[in-house]
Amino acid sequence: MLKKYEIGTITTKLKFRVQIQFSYIYLKPNYHLNTMISIVGAGRVGSSAAFNILRFRVSDVVLIDIVENLAKGEALDMMQAAPAIEFDGRIRGTSNFSEMKGSEIVIITAGEARKPGMTRIDLMNKNAKIVKSIVKEVVRYAPNCKLMVVTNPVDIMTYIAYKESGFERNRVFGMGNILDTLRFRSYIAMELNVSREDVRAIVIGEHGDSMVPLVNYASVSGIPITNLLKKEQIETIVNLTKTSGSDVIDLKGSTTYAPAVVIAIMVDAVLRGRNREIGVSTYLQGEYGFSDVSIGVPCILGKDGVEKILELELDKEAKRGFEEAVTILKDAIRKIAE
Repeated sequence: MLKKYEIGTITTKLKFRVQIQFSYIYLKPNYHLNTMISIVGAGRVGSSAAFNILRFRVSDVVLIDIVENLAKGEALDMMQAAPAIEFDGRIRGTSNFSEMKGSEIVIITAGEARKPGMTRIDLMNKNAKIVKSIVKEVVRYAPNCKLMVVTNPVDIMTYIAYKESGFERNRVFGMGNILDTLRFRSYIAMELNVSREDVRAIVIGEHGDSMVPLVNYASVSGIPITNLLKKEQIETIVNLTKTSGSDVIDLKGSTTYAPAVVIAIMVDAVLRGRNREIGVSTYLQGEYGFSDVSIGVPCILGKDGVEKILELELDKEAKRGFEEAVTILKDAIRKIAE
């Protein structure tokens, strides 16, 4: 019956039904929202994130890098791929920070990459200077944007970005625990031989060695993993989750695809106002009993950035782990201040 109708004349009710059931055959919905975001840093993570944002048709992208030809080359490469992914928006590369004017979100991925054997804390002094210089440009050219930090160590860089920008705290957040959560979910699914899609989990704390995977909040289609796995299996999964980033770095030198797709997910949540529960690094003001630190906690991420911080009930072990992560981050922040 569908062939009797022309897409342009299908009623709203029928169009909705057709779009849901048959969009992959009959319709090619354009999700492009006439919005713009800027990504500062055209390296592997920044450029891969840009391509995911285009592929999901979330927004136009400005790719900024001090190596102008790198940014322009990556943008040109993506533009040439645009017909294949059916993206009709714009992607451009530049070294000029003024090009970020009008961006709804600015994403900082620039900085020295984490190398084998190097912890995220080891990176902080070098990358703190880079982030501070970028934030000044963001304040100058995109004062109304939401500011997303990806540069590692992300919790410390998020704290610096918040302090340097003077923005409201809901507008400054870092990518961290959402990536840890995806890794946690992946290992649970692998151990149980179930679909990753059916696994739900939460990780809080530092995006690093002191992260806290919350075992009591992990489940498969609502079934707690504590009912499905032995204690030894869970301990192995938790340890693999904690070392997952460094495991990839030891094998290939850096992580790329997982953080890049997570950036796109977060951008989508903000630009479309989806109010998704996502673990992000945000500045605490009394939540979980701590203040003056940016750390990963579950939040509602939507149109205004961090719409709400969700305070979960933690068992003794999780509380202790979270407190240790706060101590580590505060000590690191004091060292930068010195």
